[in-house]
Amino acid sequence: MIEGERVFTIRQTDFPPEPASNESPVVAIDLRTGAELWFRHLPFVSGDWTTFIAGVKNGKVYAARSGNGASSAAPLYCLDAADGHTLWTTTVEIDAGAYDGVIFADDGDPIIASFRTIWRVDSGDGHIVWSVPRTCSVSGNCGGCVSGGGVYVADTVAGGQVIKRFNLATGAFQYQGPVMPGFLTQTTPFAGEDGSVYFARIQTNDSVDFFYAFTDTGAALTQRWNLPARGTGTVGPDGSVYFWTRNGTIRRVNALDGSFISESPVIPADFAGPRYAVDAAGTVYFSNGAFSNGRLYSFTPALVENWSVAVQNINIGGPAIASDGTLVVCGIGADMRAYFTPPACDPDVNCDGSTNGFDIEATEQAVNGDFSNFCQASADLNGDGAENGFDIETEEQRVNGAPC
Repeated sequence: MIEGERVFTIRQTDFPPEPASNESPVVAIDLRTGAELWFRHLPFVSGDWTTFIAGVKNGKVYAARSGNGASSAAPLYCLDAADGHTLWTTTVEIDAGAYDGVIFADDGDPIIASFRTIWRVDSGDGHIVWSVPRTCSVSGNCGGCVSGGGVYVADTVAGGQVIKRFNLATGAFQYQGPVMPGFLTQTTPFAGEDGSVYFARIQTNDSVDFFYAFTDTGAALTQRWNLPARGTGTVGPDGSVYFWTRNGTIRRVNALDGSFISESPVIPADFAGPRYAVDAAGTVYFSNGAFSNGRLYSFTPALVENWSVAVQNINIGGPAIASDGTLVVCGIGADMRAYFTPPACDPDVNCDGSTNGFDIEATEQAVNGDFSNFCQASADLNGDGAENGFDIETEEQRVNGAPC
């Protein structure tokens, strides 16, 4: 996981038990250099699982030793992203794990959707804001999504699964969508910018494996369309939807009606576990989740391949995109990589169509923390790893005609 200039990961050297609590530390790494910044061991007690990072938000890293198919319960730790010291721990034990993860309310509160419970935890001191029961299909694969004041999860009911909406502020159940036929599923719903909710209800059975799109009317969840599928997907910045097909391809469709837009070539995978990251330009980064033939791909928005690279045992190791566009992916052992393409030099840093003193002023504001008039990803215009007066000087030179 990435926030700011730091990458957070787990350095796992063995499986539980961990009598010395030293085989799965949380590690912070410098995004630009790969240097280790700090590490932190969470205490192991009998019954705990290996440490996982649940999420990162507003300078806080959330981690726990819970999970293992919801069979291990443990406190949630909130660590300071700067140095790893403990800010607080929950008094209530959670049983979510790495495949569940957490999602966040706008104020930074983590929302934890696990096998039989959803919790909202106060990000300030760790007290439980609310907790509600739910009925996930398969323990350890029960994550949710947040959109428009609602928390959405996929729960099992008679005949299959439904998407349920809970009130983000109170946890109260509000309504659910129509039944999606099937038995088991191990995927997570996600939402588009327009509030649409998407879910791949799959169990490797063509009769019931479909990718669904729902509209939240504010009073009900209505099904908009469904298409045959084999895995989950994502949404591009233009609102178009991508998902993994039964043929081993990524398909791009229109969000409104599911109509076909484009499709990738077949992507080999000995054990497919599709994962995506889409940047602001619409470039689709895709992991096939495979082991012996694990691979990371870059596609145009139209799913034309830009490049690909082998990453053995990529599994759940990304991809993840930092705010400056750096792409991070993890494979087996010590195989952790960061890719970065420096942006084209553009002295029009306030994006008003002109290059003048207002761009210098916007750079000065950005260096001092105010990005309201600065439209580029970073104010480090000279690429020295820091945002300071030298970047203002660089912008002055560019405005006055100096080459990049």
